[in-house]
Amino acid sequence: MTADAPALPLAERADLAADADRPIVFPKGLLGFPECRQFHLTATARPGFFWLRCIEHPALRFLLVDPFLFFDGYAVELADHDIGELDARDSSEIAILATVTLPRNAAEPCTANLQGPIAINARRRVARQLVLADSKFGLRCPLDLARADAA
Repeated sequence: MTADAPALPLAERADLAADADRPIVFPKGLLGFPECRQFHLTATARPGFFWLRCIEHPALRFLLVDPFLFFDGYAVELADHDIGELDARDSSEIAILATVTLPRNAAEPCTANLQGPIAINARRRVARQLVLADSKFGLRCPLDLARADAA
């Protein structure tokens, strides 16, 4: 394993949501939700967007997006310990998604949390939320939905 190996854009990890019946396990839970460890990931009708639904608490759902489709220059560097915690052979098995915050009104944009992306090993169905302390991208980056429609 190489330290600081870049993770692949989700577009190159098409198998991620293909096995929706197998749960994705977060051994340490999500930040703020440590008791929530098993989730189902399903694709939405809009390309690049997914629902992450908690199995333990079915009302709890997160909208996720492939950040590489929307944010030029976005990158996630995975260290050896990140790859090891995801039980991956190397970073090519890992997909990165960002959590979307929906606006309170139509005048505000949707935003993506690019400082706390979710890394998923599609083969092993193991995931963890990362914290990117040195990222130039923030917690609430405006999401241009027209960009996905144009792709």
